[in-house]
Amino acid sequence: MPLKIAAVRIEPLNLHFRHPLRTAAGEFRERRVVRLVLIDEQGLEGRGEAAPWPGFGSESVAEAETFLHYATRGLRGQAIDPAAWPDALAMLLTHAPAARAALAGALWELSARAAGESLAAHLAARLGPFRGAPLERVPVTALLTEDEPDALLAAAARARIDGHRAVKLKLGGRPWRLDVERMQAARAGLGPGLSLRGDANGGWDRASAVQALAALAESAPEFVEQPLPAEDLEGLAALRRSSPVPIAADESVAVCGVQPVLAAGAADVLVLKPALLGGPMASLAAARAAAGAGLGVVWTHAFEGAVGALHALHVAAAWSDAGCVHGLATAGVYEDDPHAPAARGGWIKLSDAAGLGWQP
Repeated sequence: MPLKIAAVRIEPLNLHFRHPLRTAAGEFRERRVVRLVLIDEQGLEGRGEAAPWPGFGSESVAEAETFLHYATRGLRGQAIDPAAWPDALAMLLTHAPAARAALAGALWELSARAAGESLAAHLAARLGPFRGAPLERVPVTALLTEDEPDALLAAAARARIDGHRAVKLKLGGRPWRLDVERMQAARAGLGPGLSLRGDANGGWDRASAVQALAALAESAPEFVEQPLPAEDLEGLAALRRSSPVPIAADESVAVCGVQPVLAAGAADVLVLKPALLGGPMASLAAARAAAGAGLGVVWTHAFEGAVGALHALHVAAAWSDAGCVHGLATAGVYEDDPHAPAARGGWIKLSDAAGLGWQP
């Protein structure tokens, strides 16, 4: 159903990590995002968020903000369907996936609010069906950010006690042998029955990845994300054929595209970030392609603020795979983001309210 846009707000935000985030791409202490608010003639608001992240092939934050100003300049007074953009608008944002995700997210939330439905239910009704009925609550991982093995053991134990079925820790950015020790500590804290995941963020070369995965296999990880740089699909495919640990593609999906990753046989699992794939429609299409090829699908955030994280949560709920644990809890990541999705007992429950279910 076309939406009539009456007003637009573009709001740059600076978020501060509660604890520095260390990845193979470096250490991060703050995060810049751009929120987009679209307002219709009835005064309903739809929100989206542009949240570029280094290494994912997106535009910069400054470019995303500029693209959003250009893209929304002609929206006022126009009718637009979130599922059918004008060609000129789609072309403008072709190479700006973060800005595209913000605009798509704002349009879809506004459409859901106009329909009186949660965003997850609205996406399932308009774009589905997917795996089943939209989820009312989504199982989520605990992200372990500690560096030292003893601290990781304690954090993994807390996640187990809190009810999480899976935890994830960042690898790379240090000698791989230290990451093996860290993974062993996390496994000791987690116990044998729960899922342990690693994310190297493309931080290893081919030789190091072979050695690291062989050693990490002793900790029985469910999978390791992006052991090689995003563009090295040939290397990922070769690694996947020999690795004792399943391989997940994350950055490769954003940088190279879903079809090249599938065609190369480069992964067992696709990790999908709606914020970096152009929003709900594009990411759900990617999930369908992955599932059709027999790959697992895990939904996750890109360290967005609350609006972006809620969008990822609703996309995962619309996809409706309750058997998979997703990386969607961001509460407590930032000092200044009090509305971020919070897990209770290893799950995030969706609001019954229309749209994202949250108003500032």
